[in-house]
Amino acid sequence: MIGQKIKSVNQNSKTKDSTEVKHEKDSSYVSLNLSYISDAVFLGRKDSVAMPYLYASAMYHHKSGIYGMGSLSYLTKANESRVDLFLASLGYDFSYNNFDGDISITKYFFNEDSYNVISQVSADVTVVLSYDFQYFNLAATAANYFNNNSTSDFFLSTEVSHDFITRNQKFQISPSVGLYFGSQNFYQEYYTNRGSSGQGQGQGQGGTVNSTSGYNITVEESETFNIMAIEFGLPVWYEAEPFIFMFYPTYVIPQSPSRLIVDDVVYEEDLDPTLYFVLGVSLKI
Repeated sequence: MIGQKIKSVNQNSKTKDSTEVKHEKDSSYVSLNLSYISDAVFLGRKDSVAMPYLYASAMYHHKSGIYGMGSLSYLTKANESRVDLFLASLGYDFSYNNFDGDISITKYFFNEDSYNVISQVSADVTVVLSYDFQYFNLAATAANYFNNNSTSDFFLSTEVSHDFITRNQKFQISPSVGLYFGSQNFYQEYYTNRGSSGQGQGQGQGGTVNSTSGYNITVEESETFNIMAIEFGLPVWYEAEPFIFMFYPTYVIPQSPSRLIVDDVVYEEDLDPTLYFVLGVSLKI
């Protein structure tokens, strides 16, 4: 039976930062994945310049539930193509009847020129719990993200979805809606690093702020815990053994726009809804 496990990276993707195919746990296996992500979006936040990624990952999953994963994200933008991010994850997942759980630790290695909005995140610890109520699935995620300057952000999310699966279990579509809550210290560090160093674009979606390079920038009340985004997803899978093909469009409506203080002048961030997608193929060995 086909299905999914989504980890938020940032995990863009996490890019949602990564997508893994969920298999029966009667044996150990290796899973290889290659995906294209149209833009690096995190909780509705993104740079003013699109960041399309080609994302490759490899995961070893032991039948006990312990797994390890490594991934590489290659920025495909013209004139800026480069390896932008490495990820390394170690985790444990389990299932009991209709209840699923996953706990993982992820380490991030960003290119020093990256202008991904989470480029100042160094690691995260994430716990995901979900329950299949037959007519709908309910999932809850708690995560703590650690930033390069010793600050951190705590995130909570809830998601409701429903699975439509063909009788031969080869095709699945699972429309979903999710609410995401958290703080914005990662955003403060993104603006501070981009503005002070002049690297990358560093403009976020500030709207009235045409450039942040060389300015002293503060995200007002970045430690406040607020609703961050509302997301609507329509993931689709098709299985043609030994491959699983996936298309995952997401429409995200960002909430709680930041107030940016740029050299003592206050700007309110102009956040617009974003439609982005992930297109990928996975192979189980």
